Formats: sequence, structure tokens, C-alpha cells
Amino acid sequence: MLQKEDRLKIECTHTLSHAHFQALRMLYYPLIGNEALSLYETLYALSKQPQRIKNHLLICKLCMLKAELLEQKRMILEQYLLLKTYYDGAKNTYLYELMTPKIGCEFLSHEVFGRLYMEKLGKQVFEFMKKSFAPAIEAKTDYQNISTHMSDMLQNWNEEQEALFILNKPSVPKKNFHFRFERFLNNLSPMILPLSERTKDNLDFIAEKADLYGIDEIAMQKLVGKSINLKTNRLDRKKLVEWMQKSQDKKAVQVTDPYDMPSALFLQQKQNGIALSKSDQELIELLNDKYQLNPQVINVLLDYVLERNNQSLARKYVEKIAAAWVRLGIDTKEKALAESQKENTQTYPNKKTKQLPKWFYEQDTSEQKNQEEAVNDEELMEQLRKLREQHG
Repeated sequence: MLQKEDRLKIECTHTLSHAHFQALRMLYYPLIGNEALSLYETLYALSKQPQRIKNHLLICKLCMLKAELLEQKRMILEQYLLLKTYYDGAKNTYLYELMTPKIGCEFLSHEVFGRLYMEKLGKQVFEFMKKSFAPAIEAKTDYQNISTHMSDMLQNWNEEQEALFILNKPSVPKKNFHFRFERFLNNLSPMILPLSERTKDNLDFIAEKADLYGIDEIAMQKLVGKSINLKTNRLDRKKLVEWMQKSQDKKAVQVTDPYDMPSALFLQQKQNGIALSKSDQELIELLNDKYQLNPQVINVLLDYVLERNNQSLARKYVEKIAAAWVRLGIDTKEKALAESQKENTQTYPNKKTKQLPKWFYEQDTSEQKNQEEAVNDEELMEQLRKLREQHG
């Protein structure tokens, strides 16, 4: 049972907006009660103070709660996804991680919270809140869309330009990482990762590669420490990737959907747990870095190619599909599955392997045509040379 003297730390990586405070008062409060709400707001306020508290005594006084009651209210916050609690038994220390409240219709449409809110406050209040938080968007059923489309803007675009653009376009930091930054940074010594290297760009890179190779936050701390250049005190990204490739977790990942697995583990599972070759690791890196595909889309693409190409990952073929999917705006698992299914149902003449996308054969035909034209040109030049010799 929680005691006032038990040590604690508070983590909060976000800042609450006016909309968040509205949601806390109008949506959460009727369900969690005043004491739980007071506890959340107190923890948030303390997390923003430069002076850190060492135990629960101050929280109990500020919230006017006994330790056992504080623990009950803390559990309510956990149930409503406002708080995560960690405990270190050896140090008798609690770690409270504050989560961002769901706002407006996000709360009301939640599978559990929305139902509880309607059950407690009734349909009329629920409908009022839904309208209050609904975005001010006018229904367009009576309108006709007369917007100009961009379909012809790139009609002169060619493959050479596309390859150059893909190679040079700026990278966009990926969002929705599974990687937990707060756990990674907790108790991470500056000797392991200098403060100057904890930039958003570096942290996004670390999270992106951790998700790709299925490496947890604690293991990543050690790998990052091994990847610091001791002369420059800078993070060596290439070295970090090499360490991840060597040390990636070979244990099975328990997931409902295999496409949600880290891409390296997904491909490894495809080959009965055998470690990936260097070329396969580099191919996954290429799809992630050059084409900016997220792990789920990469997994669908790999599965698609293996199925259609006799379990072979021919790099040029994989890149053709990746480039096509980028042009088609395929950036989610659902879009990738829909596209692969669509191509699976199409039939094409002159099949060399299993049914391949139409654009793949069109490109091959174009290349073959260019080769044939080149041959015809050589034959013509040879005929002209002979004519000159005859009439010379």
C-alpha cells in the first residue's frame, strides 16, 4: 500500500492547451470526480516546477487526501488513460507518467469513455457535448465539387526526374512511434548520450530505427552508448545501425497482426527465424530511408514481393514497387493491402512469373522497345557503312 514517505518522480512531456482543460472539466470530471481531477492537475503543475519533490507527502497535502485514498484516485486516472504508473521496488520509487487527455469528439467517440459518458449523463447531454465539440464544418451534400485537379501537372515528368527527386527530397520526421521516449531518456546519463545530441532529429532517428528492428528502450540505451564517437562526442548513426543489425532481438514478438511487427523481425519470421543477410537488412533500410515507408507498409510490400516473385527479394523489382507506391500516396498498411489486393486481381498477358503489376510490364516493354530501336539504328549504320565502301 502506498505510503506518504514513498519516493516518486513525475514525467510530463506535453503542455496542456485550453482545449485539454475544457475536456478535463466538461468530459472527464463527471466520470472521474473532483478528487481524481485534482490529483491530475496537481501532478501536472508539479511536473512543470523546477523544484522536484521527493515523496508523496506534498501531494497528499495539496490534494487533501490520505495516502490510501490518493492511491485509489491514482488508479482511476490510470483507468482513464491519464496516467501510467511504474514502480522500482529496489528503490521504493514510483514513476508517474502523465498522459495527454483526449479532447472533444475523440473522447466522446471512444469505445469505453463515450458509452460511460452517455450512461451517466444521458443522451441529451451527450448530444449537446457532441455539437459543442464538433468542428465548424458545413455539410457539402448540396454542393458540387468544381475544384481544379492536379492530374495533368506532372504529365512531362520522367523516371530520371523521379529518381532524382526521391533521392534528394527532404525527410519528414515520422510520427506515432511505438518507441517510448520517456522510458529511453529516464536515468539516461549524459555520459551515454550527451545532452547536445538529444536533438529532435536524433531522437526521431533512434525511435524510427528501434521500431524498424524491434529493439526496446533499455536495450537501445546501451546501443546508443556504444555508438558515440569519443573524439567528437557525437552520435554515429551508421555505427548505431550496425549495432542494431548485430543485436536485434531474435525473440518472437507477440502481436495480433504480423504486419505490425518490426520489419526486420517480420522478414526474419518469413524465413523461419534465420538471421537476415546483409543485403536484406540494407534493403529494409533503403525502403525506410530513401522511400520514407513506415514499417507496416514495408512489411506489406515485402510480403507482396515474396508471394509474387518466388520468395525472392530482387532489389530493382522491390524499388520499382516502392517508387510506384510513393507516387500513389500509399502511406498506411490499409492502403498498401488494398493496392496489393487490387494488383493481385488483375490479369496481364505475357506473364513471366506470377501476375505482376501492369506498370511493371509497361516499363519493361518500354525498355525493350528502346533496346530494339537501338539495334535497328546499329543495323542501319552498318548498311550505310557498306554503301559508302561500295561507292567509295
